[in-house]
Amino acid sequence: MEELFERVKAEFGVEVRNENDMSGAWKLVEMLKDKGWVVYIITARGREQVDAWHPNYGSLYAQFGDIPSFKSVVEGICLTALHVRELERNGTI
Repeated sequence: MEELFERVKAEFGVEVRNENDMSGAWKLVEMLKDKGWVVYIITARGREQVDAWHPNYGSLYAQFGDIPSFKSVVEGICLTALHVRELERNGTI
């Protein structure tokens, strides 16, 4: 998990200290929102799910039939933000 947080800091300049640091992760949600993304967070016993939707792209995960499940919501937010950044770099969105 530490490697994930290092990638987030290098890519976005946002420090996420651990898998319970929602204040750090929420900065990524705000960044995505500013780019037009809607971030969906679903939590239930045994289920931590994060997905994102954009009007020009659709659902980040669900359009491919994926059900994104993560160890924690913070992990899901970090991985989702990194995935969006990769799509931006590739010119997909």
